[in-house]
Amino acid sequence: MPVVFSPGEPETRPLDPDAIVYTTAQKIADLLGIGPSEAVLASANSVSDGVFVTGADYRDHGFSVGDTVRIYSDLDPLGLDLNLSVTPTNGGASGVKLVTDTSFTHGNFTTAANTYVQNTASFTNGKTRGVTKAIVENHIKRIQDKIDSVTHNAWRPYLVAAEYINFDTYKPYRRRYYTDYVGTTPLLFRNVQQILRLELWQGDDYREIGSAEVRITLPDDMTTTDGKIAIGVGNAGAGKGSAAVLDIGTTTTTWRKDFDKVTSAQNLADLINKEDRVNKAALEFAPTFTLEGSTSNVAVHNEFLATANADYGSGILKVTSMRQGKGGETCSIVASSGISLSEGSTKTATFSSLSSDDINVDSTADFAPSGVCIDSSGDMFRYESKTATQFTTCTAINGSLGAITGTISQTLFQMSLQGGTGDQQRLKDWWMDYEMGIIYFNNSYPFFEWNAVKVAYIYGERYVEKAIEEATTKLVAADLLMSDDRSVLIPEGGQNIDLGSKVQLFRQEAEAILGRYKEMVVFA
Repeated sequence: MPVVFSPGEPETRPLDPDAIVYTTAQKIADLLGIGPSEAVLASANSVSDGVFVTGADYRDHGFSVGDTVRIYSDLDPLGLDLNLSVTPTNGGASGVKLVTDTSFTHGNFTTAANTYVQNTASFTNGKTRGVTKAIVENHIKRIQDKIDSVTHNAWRPYLVAAEYINFDTYKPYRRRYYTDYVGTTPLLFRNVQQILRLELWQGDDYREIGSAEVRITLPDDMTTTDGKIAIGVGNAGAGKGSAAVLDIGTTTTTWRKDFDKVTSAQNLADLINKEDRVNKAALEFAPTFTLEGSTSNVAVHNEFLATANADYGSGILKVTSMRQGKGGETCSIVASSGISLSEGSTKTATFSSLSSDDINVDSTADFAPSGVCIDSSGDMFRYESKTATQFTTCTAINGSLGAITGTISQTLFQMSLQGGTGDQQRLKDWWMDYEMGIIYFNNSYPFFEWNAVKVAYIYGERYVEKAIEEATTKLVAADLLMSDDRSVLIPEGGQNIDLGSKVQLFRQEAEAILGRYKEMVVFA
């Protein structure tokens, strides 16, 4: 197989590398004085959830999800602004249908009333325009990375998957006068948003006190298992009882067991983490659900973090919930024969009967409120809720409900199995100064000083300052002016400053802004 860089953990990177955060294509267009696309005549009478344009106009002007279209006519000259909620569809003889996110009074917008449709965005994904919205957003992504690198900070969430750092202790592990902690660990970055893992080396293993974990051990002979793993997110409400199946295959949403257990473990970790370097795609939970402020369904990489390196042994994955502290202890996992689970808390029950889609057992005590289970023959199911003796609203995810029999088991994610509580509180195990990025240890601490703490966390400023927005906008605008045919991008006439000088001014002003935001480490 090809040789690839496989350290076991994801690299330090933005939590969502494709997110447009620091500025928008429209703000760049406003800076450059570029107006919206021309309005075009509707190709057919409007309907309650959309308008129609010709295929030629669709290709020329570009209409895509998230765009705002303005429609007006002789009967309604003021018009309406509507957002496109889904990808435009083929309307047959009527043309291309632009589906809107809200219904509207469409009787006023007919072809007889001279209805016009205009994309309000200055940059669109039209097929015949030189500078498209996609090109501008690629420039934004590149400049975002540049600003993060130059300033050694970020104004968006960044993931640090594995940072090994020293433990500054007050020997002999006792508090000094005027302190209530035994030692500290300063992180490489400040402005920490959330600690995902906090691992303490205690001589023979890492002790996890920052999140709930499970370790997956693959067999020496990978041919002895079908490689099916189900993981439940423990959610309630809409989409409750959601689960994902990590299955064997050669697609972007499966993992491979074609080679040895070490390589297979890495491939499984890549799937959980949605590693772009091996073209892994998002594996969504079923039933799907979304979170506030997002239109994308929650996927496995949004809820879990996987590591497959020698810190835990060959062919062993450490999987942790990305929920803070004990919040991840409602997550559950099961695996087919040959794959063992450890460091979690395993619960068992005895099957008694099946009532429609409800499974009756002797007791559901200590099982997750919703999650995944497996029986002794390898049949897996997810359930939405439970009573004292019943898993309710079950769905088979391997085999069938009718085949369920014998002992039913479930492994819950768990933290701090090796002692302690894992509580994040000043007088408990540990606490943190999130602004400065310093962890303080109290009742739980590593047994060594050098490289004794391993941390995974998310950092970044919570607010995009207007100055950062201005710097990003001007740097992208300068790049566009240098890379594109200026006569196409910027209209002629009315220019007090030539375009070459404008590029220099944009860059100078941006660099002057960023100079105030550069963070430096000073050693006293």
